[in-house]
Amino acid sequence: MLEIAVQDPAGARTAHAGGADRVEVCSALVTGGLTPSLAIIEASVATGIDAVVLIRPRPGDFELSDEEIEVCTRDIMLALQAGARGVVIGALRDGGLNAAAIRTWRDAALTVTPDAQIVVHRCVDVLLGEGLQPERLLDQLADIGGITRILTSGGAQSCREGIDALAALAAGSDIEILAGGGLRPEDIPALASRGISQFHLSARRSRTGGPSGPGGGAASYDVTDEELVRAAVSRAALN
Repeated sequence: MLEIAVQDPAGARTAHAGGADRVEVCSALVTGGLTPSLAIIEASVATGIDAVVLIRPRPGDFELSDEEIEVCTRDIMLALQAGARGVVIGALRDGGLNAAAIRTWRDAALTVTPDAQIVVHRCVDVLLGEGLQPERLLDQLADIGGITRILTSGGAQSCREGIDALAALAAGSDIEILAGGGLRPEDIPALASRGISQFHLSARRSRTGGPSGPGGGAASYDVTDEELVRAAVSRAALN
């Protein structure tokens, strides 16, 4: 299973053409990703590839205010009403998972789409990086209930460095483990050999455009690269 993080419908089309199984639709990947607009969600879903949507109201830490949590709840419902297969969520509070927020979001999602995929994102890597053991994280998510998948690097800067924790997560639960974070196509075989079967990357390259303001030089922006998608698909197909 190969998932590509995309920022626009063009990226979703490119991922689909390259053979990816699923896209995570978001905006502002340079910040780690934010909630995309409703129009971007609708157009990405219309490409025909399975799509989940990142729900994150702002850059920075994952300690969200009550108001931000309410905004996320509404964004979740709108994303699923627009045809997304699931949502990618997560929040921390007082040094641990914000279980109350995650339950609220899960319930909102399932109210709209009873079989919605509920994915907890890399907020978990903050906890794993601070020493939380993989089995304890799995226990906490099992206690919350209804979690389909975890997007994680194993608490490291990249999946390569977090491979031991990723293997422990994959071996310890029925929750799907989606390896993502600094992932390159050439990393897939080593991860697959440790029991990982789902892979997430942005497959981006930089494109240079015109000036972005008065007196400014040429501006660059990221686009989804079909060659990188195909390279990752090929690596995943061999395992």
